[in-house]
Amino acid sequence: MNFDTLNTKQQDFIINLYTGICKEEGSNMQILDSYPRAWLKMMSAKYCGMEWAPAWIVKDKSRQVGKGSYTLPELKEYHKMCLIH
Repeated sequence: MNFDTLNTKQQDFIINLYTGICKEEGSNMQILDSYPRAWLKMMSAKYCGMEWAPAWIVKDKSRQVGKGSYTLPELKEYHKMCLIH
C-alpha cells in the first residue's frame, strides 16, 4: 500500500483528507498510525464530499488495527512528500 499505487479517486481522497487535517489541526498537525471509523466518516463528509468513509479503507481487513480503527500508510507517505516540497 503506497500513494503511487492508488487510483486517481483514492489519491484525491488522501489529498483531501490531508488538506482537512491541515485545516483542523493547523501547526499542531500529526499523522497518526491509525484512525477510528467515526473520525474517517466525519472527515470524509466534511472534506471529501462523501457520506461514509470509503469502502476501500473500511472493507480492507489488512488496514484494520483493532476494532474499528484503520491504518492509512498512504496518508503518512503523502505527508512526507509534502514536507519535502
